[in-house]
Amino acid sequence: MIRQKVITVNIYTGNATENADKAQEVELKEINKYLDQGYTVIDRFTSPTNSAYNINITFVLQKETE
Repeated sequence: MIRQKVITVNIYTGNATENADKAQEVELKEINKYLDQGYTVIDRFTSPTNSAYNINITFVLQKETE
């Protein structure tokens, strides 16, 4: 049996004009939880937001079970 989960995360990126040379790393704990459970990322995509400082990323996760 194949199980799938679809999870959307919203990440605040901050005002890039204030810190144009600053890189930001974000750990997605919800995604990591499912990866630890044996799921794999089979697709991901972004969707538009109303904010210049946010990004939405949707992950499609899949796991094969017996």
